[in-house]
Amino acid sequence: MAANRFNVGEIEVLVLADGSFTVPPTAYFGGTTDAQWEEHQRWMDHDGKLVFPFGCFLVRTAGRTVLIDTGLGEQSMGPATGGALLSELASEGVRPADIDTVFVTHLHADHVGSCALTFEGALRVTFPNATYRWTSDEQAYWSTPKPEHRFARRDIFEVVTPRWQAADPGSAVAPGVDVVALPGHTPGHAGVVVSSGGERAFILGDAIGCPVQLEEPEWSGLGDLDPRLARKTQEALAREVEGTGALVGASHFPGLAFGRVLRGEGKRYWQPV
Repeated sequence: MAANRFNVGEIEVLVLADGSFTVPPTAYFGGTTDAQWEEHQRWMDHDGKLVFPFGCFLVRTAGRTVLIDTGLGEQSMGPATGGALLSELASEGVRPADIDTVFVTHLHADHVGSCALTFEGALRVTFPNATYRWTSDEQAYWSTPKPEHRFARRDIFEVVTPRWQAADPGSAVAPGVDVVALPGHTPGHAGVVVSSGGERAFILGDAIGCPVQLEEPEWSGLGDLDPRLARKTQEALAREVEGTGALVGASHFPGLAFGRVLRGEGKRYWQPV
């Protein structure tokens, strides 16, 4: 899948996919019914399923090259496929050594999977010159094994942690790339706001799993550790960006696209650009 390219003022953002996974909508959004999905078929493929890319965002700003999330990597997870990130980067002329910062929105397996890969039989960091960053709340949560860590990749976490540096809400990971708290999906989940010249783009990780949640704000997606908090975060975010012209993208939004949050017929919705 070719990268999508967006400009936010003077900052360039490329959206690439490490792979994708396909799931019945009622399986991903537990408690929903086929009848409820009848009016949301635009988010489904011809088989009536949701296809979620493992989106990764390459940001070039002020001589810095930042990678936000790294997809699933070489792990196999049922209907999910990954491992395409390095070839996608290469097609854009980007080498692993070119990336100076990797920011991870949260430590689920489909976001950290290419942070470390197997080289010559050993798991090693993929981006040799990069500092790996996520929030200190996320670091603390995943540092002690818990039953709900079924989506974790502790092997990657342990390899990358020595190169970790906290990037807490309000801090900048690069000029014009600022961390914003988006808790609920995981305790330390965060996104970034890319801003330049009065333009803004929000990269949300899994704060919103599918654009349908802007139309159905009570629907909770698979993997939300605190669904109630996740919905509060989503509502606050939607209010902030609705009608402002800000671009909004997330890890699993269709088509590797950014879009805008608009309102029509009494409901919010996401319109890709």
